[in-house]
Amino acid sequence: MFNLGETSGMMFDCDGTLLDTLGAWDEAERDLFAQAGQLSREQEDEIHSAPIEQACVILHERYGVGESANAVLAHLDGFLLPYYRDKAQALPGAVSFVRRVHEAGIPCVIVSSSPRRYLQAGLAHVGLLDCFAELVTTDEAGCSKREFAIYEHALQLLGSPLERTWVVDDAPYAIAVTREFGLNTIAVGNGSAPDRVALLQERAHVFASTLESLL
Repeated sequence: MFNLGETSGMMFDCDGTLLDTLGAWDEAERDLFAQAGQLSREQEDEIHSAPIEQACVILHERYGVGESANAVLAHLDGFLLPYYRDKAQALPGAVSFVRRVHEAGIPCVIVSSSPRRYLQAGLAHVGLLDCFAELVTTDEAGCSKREFAIYEHALQLLGSPLERTWVVDDAPYAIAVTREFGLNTIAVGNGSAPDRVALLQERAHVFASTLESLL
C-alpha cells in the first residue's frame, strides 16, 4: 500500500495522469490515424510510447501518413502546443496530490512520451511545473517508455532507492513495464473504460480511480 512516509522518490506520467490532455491528443491524431487505417491497441501503444519524432516517422514510413515525418510533427505541434499552453487542465486531485508530495520533501520527476515543450507549457499552466526536479522525455532520453533505460535514468536523477520509489501512470503497458523493472506502481483510472481499468487493477500494486482518492 502507498505510504508517503516510506517513499523517497516519485515518477509521474503526465498526459492522462496529471493533465486532462488525452482528448486533445485524440483530436490532433484523428486525421493522422484515419490515414493510417485500422490500428490495433498494440500498434497505437507503440506509437504513443515512442519519442514524438520517432512516432511521426512510424506514422509516415510504416503507415503512409502525411507528406513527410516533419509534416506530421508540424501538424501535432500546431494543434497541441497552444492547447497545453492555454487550455490544459489538471485531472481531479492531481494538483493537491503532487503538491502534498512536493511539500513533504520527496523529489519528483515526470517521465513522459510528450516533448519537453508540451510538458513545460501544460504544467506551468496548471501551476505544477515547480514541483518537479526534472522532466524526463522519451525524445531526449532516446528510448521509449517500454524500455527500462528511461526509468533507470529517472531513478538516478531522483537519487532514490528502487524499493522506495513509486511511479504513477494511467497506461497499462507502462504499469507493466515499471512493475517488471522493480518500481512500486500506482495506476490511475481517471474515467478509463472498464477493460482498461481491469488491466490497470491487474497490473498495479495500487489502483486509484483518481489521485483525489489517495489524498
